Amino acid sequence: MPTPLFPLREYWQFFRAESAFLSYGLGFTFFSSFGQTFLISLFVPYFLIEFQLDGATFGTLYASATLVGAILLPWAGRGLDRMALDRYTTMVVLLLAASAFTLASARTIPVLLLALVGVRLAGQSLAFQTAVTAMARQYAVSRGKALSIATLGLPLGEAALPLAVLISVTALGWRGSWVLIGTVSLLAFAPLLLVLLHRSGQELDPRRRGLGSPAERQASGVTGPDEPGPRLDLTPEGPAGEGPMTPFHPAPDGWRRREVLGDARFWLILPAALLPPFWATGLFLYQTNIAAARGWSLSLMAAAFGAFALTRVVCSVAVGSLVDRLTARRIFPYTVLPLGAALGLLLHDGGWVPFAFMALLGTGIGFGGTVKGALWAELYGIRHLGAIKSMMATFMVIGTAAAPVVIGVVVDDAARLPAALVVGVVSVLVAAAMAVKGLSPHAIGT
Repeated sequence: MPTPLFPLREYWQFFRAESAFLSYGLGFTFFSSFGQTFLISLFVPYFLIEFQLDGATFGTLYASATLVGAILLPWAGRGLDRMALDRYTTMVVLLLAASAFTLASARTIPVLLLALVGVRLAGQSLAFQTAVTAMARQYAVSRGKALSIATLGLPLGEAALPLAVLISVTALGWRGSWVLIGTVSLLAFAPLLLVLLHRSGQELDPRRRGLGSPAERQASGVTGPDEPGPRLDLTPEGPAGEGPMTPFHPAPDGWRRREVLGDARFWLILPAALLPPFWATGLFLYQTNIAAARGWSLSLMAAAFGAFALTRVVCSVAVGSLVDRLTARRIFPYTVLPLGAALGLLLHDGGWVPFAFMALLGTGIGFGGTVKGALWAELYGIRHLGAIKSMMATFMVIGTAAAPVVIGVVVDDAARLPAALVVGVVSVLVAAAMAVKGLSPHAIGT
């Protein structure tokens, strides 16, 4: 009997066996919500009044904070490969708490900028990257399921925190709300995450990690802490370990960041990894302009977000089992295709289009988020995974920072929208074809 697409029993058994470490990952991605745009945007009206800014000026300030955080991320992310996970987790939480307190006390624009840099770096980048890197590094056989479960924290934050923030601002004001965020970070999240880590029984020092979790090591017969991860037999040269070294045969000590940047196949994969966050950021930011161009009401667009949330969660979890069975390498090139279909739908103006568009966008984001989390570990090993994922996060942040500028030029004139959408569809198809080429087992020597 074929395995179902979404094997609930399999997920439940896995979660029961690894509940502490998986809950750590889920909790940390939820915690990352404090640095995500969807939450910070709730405070923007108060920032504009308090600091006497207009929307364009604050947008430039926010983009600057995001880019500074992206520049710092490769340096800060290297600690994931050198420090024990509990210590690194504590430092990330302390950075976000300190930034939240700084934001609450900010009276000048330079202090506001400094606080936003800290919140974005710690929340949007480091907290999320720490969680997914820990899952990808710790699990080998069940990497896809682990990433699926852990990344659910972000959509849970998107669902729960906006209302909580609105209640907090009403009761405490915007400054009091950031004091509350910093306090909750110190008194709730830091102890909770550390307790979960210590109860998990996992090796927390990345320099002494083994192959997967203790349960996976026992099941696979690996007993030593220094055994290298499995090599994938994906090349025409024959069994793993023979023929030239490739991304599909990670070196026992893993690829270093500079080696990844020197690999031609990495650059073939990169567009498919960056296009979804680029287009999603721009389309969400200018959804009111798109709605006006297509004759849709804002209430219709708001209702369509339910389709995005639902498909994102379902697809994020469902694809984890496929990653474990088929590998991320085989799945990844096709995760970008729902984005192309979503862009193509926006060429139409029917009342059903926003729901189908959001559903397809959620499908692409859900698939891509989980698969990308496993892909870099499969291709380049786990020894330097923190540095590699931090580098990728930097690329992504720069891309999303560029999206408002590029797409903003388009939506200023509704007549440009159809041509831009066609360009978007073509870009997705080209990126998918490049990824197929880059991840082909016959791409050796590219």
